[in-house]
Amino acid sequence: MKKKLLIVLMGAVIIGLTVGCANTSNMMKNDNAAQNTSFNAMIDEVSPTELLVTVTDNDNFNQARVNLQGITLDFVPEVGQTIYLTISPQVGMSEPPFVNPIEITLVE
Repeated sequence: MKKKLLIVLMGAVIIGLTVGCANTSNMMKNDNAAQNTSFNAMIDEVSPTELLVTVTDNDNFNQARVNLQGITLDFVPEVGQTIYLTISPQVGMSEPPFVNPIEITLVE
């Protein structure tokens, strides 16, 4: 009887810890999403690894270099296109700042 009770208690502890970890992970993802920045920009230059853009609706900076490595685009970037970017909060300290996009979409 004691073995069964011990097994049930250990199972409850393991389940409780697993649920707690999952909730913490979701809270961290939500915190990061709240820190992400989104804005519209016009493409000034295109290279295989990055875009130089002029930011049209964000007062924090005027231009940015957008890292394209690891990003899949559903359009071919061209100079003059307007795009909508969501970037991570980590911004490279350069002029113009180097940003890592989470999502890039073409504005129709």
